[in-house]
Amino acid sequence: MQHSSFERDFAAYNGAQRGRAVRPLARRAVQEAGSRPERSVHPAIDLGSGVGVESRFLAENGYTVHSFDVDPSVAAAMGDLSAKLPVHHTTTDLAEISSLPDADLILACMSLPFVRQEAFDDLWRIIRRALRPGGILAVDLFGDRDDWAGTDGTFLTRADTDALLVGLEVISQTEVERDGTSFRGPKHWHTYQVIARRL
Repeated sequence: MQHSSFERDFAAYNGAQRGRAVRPLARRAVQEAGSRPERSVHPAIDLGSGVGVESRFLAENGYTVHSFDVDPSVAAAMGDLSAKLPVHHTTTDLAEISSLPDADLILACMSLPFVRQEAFDDLWRIIRRALRPGGILAVDLFGDRDDWAGTDGTFLTRADTDALLVGLEVISQTEVERDGTSFRGPKHWHTYQVIARRL
């Protein structure tokens, strides 16, 4: 078991993501956001963008995207994407983010669980603060019965996730527990997938 995020090979993982399909969470988030004709600019945030599969999708659906990822190896791919579409990329540890631009949509596919627990609460407050009224928040979270629980990420009970969502309109909150595989091999997964709207 990898006990530290620094032991995880994000570069290898991100390299393997090239050419994959857009994650359903991103598609659902855009669908729930709908059209926002009252605003001429539709800012979105992609936390843990990797090589930009979801950032591209958001940009192609009318968003100006602010993407963030800890892995410096994706900078070239994100630079190529930024030359073609309104994507602005920052290489940073999500735990080190002190502010985010206001956004109509905030997406975090399989990234927030790798933020260490002591930094997670502050990052969540920053995320909530950045989400505009009516904006969509779409995130993956890991549960406390996940195989990786006990490493330096953030692993939550159902009560924990409910507390995070107080004050938001919860569109969907799906808890899944299953045996499967990860990039590194067999794994027991315990996850929450959440889509919510700021009132």
